[in-house]
Amino acid sequence: MNFKKREILLVILALILTLSCMNISAEVKRFTLATGGVAGTYYPIGGAIANIITKFVPGVELTAESTGASVANLKMAGQGEVDFLMGASNTTFAAFSGEEPFDKAVKNIRGITALYPETFQFIVRKDSGIKSFSDLKGKRVVVGAPGSGTERTANLVLNMYGITYDDLTPEFLSFAEGVTALKDRTVDCAIVGAGVPTAAVIDAAASMDIFLIPIDKEIYEKYSKDYPFLGSNIIPAGLYKGVDEDIFTVASPALLSVREDISEEVVYEVTKAIFEHLDILAETHAQGKNIKLENALNGMSIPLHPGAERYYKEKGILK
Repeated sequence: MNFKKREILLVILALILTLSCMNISAEVKRFTLATGGVAGTYYPIGGAIANIITKFVPGVELTAESTGASVANLKMAGQGEVDFLMGASNTTFAAFSGEEPFDKAVKNIRGITALYPETFQFIVRKDSGIKSFSDLKGKRVVVGAPGSGTERTANLVLNMYGITYDDLTPEFLSFAEGVTALKDRTVDCAIVGAGVPTAAVIDAAASMDIFLIPIDKEIYEKYSKDYPFLGSNIIPAGLYKGVDEDIFTVASPALLSVREDISEEVVYEVTKAIFEHLDILAETHAQGKNIKLENALNGMSIPLHPGAERYYKEKGILK
């Protein structure tokens, strides 16, 4: 009899232990983070963010997924297929506003933080005589791939100076193709929007004398209020061979966003964990060093998630 009682007791204990484990497992909230291609910057930065969240936010597991980057991520978020996502600020703004290349507005996304700036560099040959944007009229200008974030922002900057595509010959080429065309003198200016230093610009400066057209601060301040995705950045003197002065320019940061239905508490803890472990991001990728709390809202182009807003108010970034 005692043996049977002991056996029953062991069975009950085993059941309790099993149920406890099931409850613990059920308490783990699993989310996905849409990044970009494995050869780009989004994927390693996103992977590091996912590792930070999984390690330092109790009860949350975040998995980074390789994707087609900004446009694909935003479309998937609109369909509820991903939870967190990375994307260029200008493209995120286009999605939220229902502008091309989006068929309808993606209204179910909210911002967490601006990450590193994707800086716009307006490259010309030093011997071209081009010193300002007005000098680009009548010239051949590489504006980026058609429909890309680079092309959208390049067009905007030209418009800020009263220049349209009718005033020049736009060439829709990739960064590498644009620099090659500049070397071959088949174009007069190549516009590159990327984290700095940019390999394509390093390549250009190594093979020819270049000049970077600066943006006037007054022009930027006049128009930036109307374009929330448009931040600013300074390309420091000496970053590229032959560029010996600081260059003021625009930047459209990469953003970390989230579906609006993810809880305030989860997003608060995610935001907090990221900024408490910036050292991990800095060690992961060169652009990780550019992710800073003071820049978290620079170029934020969509409404903040309440969880992120709460964190920034605690830190005095928001009032």
